[in-house]
Amino acid sequence: MTISVELLEPARVKELWPVLKPLFVSACEGNEIGATDLTAQDIYKLATSDGAVIFAFFEKGVVVLTIAIQFHTTNGKKGADIIAMAGKNLVKFKAAYWQPILSWLKANNVQFVDAYANQRLAKIYLSRFGFTKSCTLVRMML
Repeated sequence: MTISVELLEPARVKELWPVLKPLFVSACEGNEIGATDLTAQDIYKLATSDGAVIFAFFEKGVVVLTIAIQFHTTNGKKGADIIAMAGKNLVKFKAAYWQPILSWLKANNVQFVDAYANQRLAKIYLSRFGFTKSCTLVRMML
């Protein structure tokens, strides 16, 4: 089975948006806090204006998984937030492409990666992706 990853340029995001949008809708709606802060349309605007990057993972030429990453600076240190991730075969793509993505982030002077996730995904990040710290974000909407 042929698998590949692509860092999408803004024009490619626009081209693949009909496939990416349902994945990002699922990602945004699947996190109770994220659902109040981020929509698939927000990700589209960020990715087509260089406010975020999207990696698309393909099996047999079809997008099956996607990750959106937004950069930020905290106290002079460059970080990256995984703002959305959705699709299938996460562990397979992690095995093939997680280290190259981390290397790409390091080459872009990123010093840390954050992910705000529900408890199920937090466990996956900690056990399979090499994240070493965790916290629970609690929020009251007014």
